[in-house]
Amino acid sequence: MEHPKNNRPAKPSRKRQLLTILAVLLAAIAIGAIFWSLQTRKVCQVPILMYHKIGDSHDSVWWVTAADFESHLQSLKEQGYRSILPSDLVAHRRWGKPLPSKPIIITFDDGYLNCLEQAEPLLEKYGFRGVCYLITGQISETPETRRQYEGAPILSWQEIRAMQKRGTVAFGGHTRNHANLRAQEDAYPEVRACFDDLRKIGGLKPAGFCYPFGQYHSKTPADVARAGFTTAVTCEDGIAETGPGLKLMELPRVSVIGGTHRYHTESVSTNPATVEVRVWKEGHSMKVYPRLVWPGRTQSSDDGWLEHVLIADQPVTLTWPRPVPTPAGAPTLELWDDFRVLRLFQAAVPGMP
Repeated sequence: MEHPKNNRPAKPSRKRQLLTILAVLLAAIAIGAIFWSLQTRKVCQVPILMYHKIGDSHDSVWWVTAADFESHLQSLKEQGYRSILPSDLVAHRRWGKPLPSKPIIITFDDGYLNCLEQAEPLLEKYGFRGVCYLITGQISETPETRRQYEGAPILSWQEIRAMQKRGTVAFGGHTRNHANLRAQEDAYPEVRACFDDLRKIGGLKPAGFCYPFGQYHSKTPADVARAGFTTAVTCEDGIAETGPGLKLMELPRVSVIGGTHRYHTESVSTNPATVEVRVWKEGHSMKVYPRLVWPGRTQSSDDGWLEHVLIADQPVTLTWPRPVPTPAGAPTLELWDDFRVLRLFQAAVPGMP
């Protein structure tokens, strides 16, 4: 009679086990490499918004009112944007980390107190994050010893650490002294000093760098990278695009123009085949992209737009063809920024059913 133990299946040899493990690892590496290649080659637009001061203190292109800033965030949320940080672009490039379908980066230059008092609560309200670039040599330790930059109070290190801990705002460098790096043959000492301040005084992991005045020369990006930063934003207007051509040390941004923006509209249609709206504004002149949106009508993302037009204190007439059949209800006039990212104004066209 055969002994029961002889019926047990033979255990795989240790060599076979090791070969199986090695095959699984190689397969995982191959799948990972394919995933990385697909992710990093895919082109995705990433608008990087450039703000400075948020608040109602001054009528200046550098001051975006709190109401306008909230309107911007509301528009971004409605469009399906999700905020990322510059470090996510690095992780996407290096490891193939997936990005949201509509990523956006929200930045604030100089480190003003209103980033805490105005921007942070609104960012949190709408579920966004932001990056604030600090001039580290201007920052005092406590609110009681607070300093000012260009006539406005700036954050203290105590406030910066607390904000970093809450996580809505991350912090990067803007040099130690807001130096014009284009005028410096070797930018490394100034940039490295800023990097060290962020880490040693602020206890921060720097979330990228911002060139003061947007000024730098061909050698500067290498100096910034050598100092320890992994990304750098410029003041060049444009939208960053992922893929092989993305320059992490020269990321373009979308300038957000502050100041007074009070738009006025009136319907002046005399032709039943068209919709004509006269538009003008108080405050700083703005070039915008107008769009007309009809209620209950399915429109593609490219439908209803007119060419770029300057809106100033003198009325300009905008004309659209009237759709056939014409939908019930009044259409909505929208005015968008240079890159059609931020909706700057919207209102029902007056004088229409």
